[in-house]
Amino acid sequence: MIIIDNVKYACITCIKGHRSSQCTHKDRQLLPIRPKGRPVSQCERCREQRLSSKVHQKCVCSRKKTAIDKKTLRKKPFSARQMMAIEALLL
Repeated sequence: MIIIDNVKYACITCIKGHRSSQCTHKDRQLLPIRPKGRPVSQCERCREQRLSSKVHQKCVCSRKKTAIDKKTLRKKPFSARQMMAIEALLL
């Protein structure tokens, strides 16, 4: 696993082979490793209320914009420009 600016990266084949923690391939295309577990679906305010009152409720407020956007989790692989920046950091 390669760490750049506190973000963990691994090559595509190691991620698909479930061995991203042992990946040391610097010559392949690197992707950020997604966090474990399910993505957050509630806004920060509803999450705080749920943790403080120990009641699990669905988030229906208009503050959903602060929750993690699902589209950001399914980003396309890095562009050539981003790959060049990552390669420059590895050198």
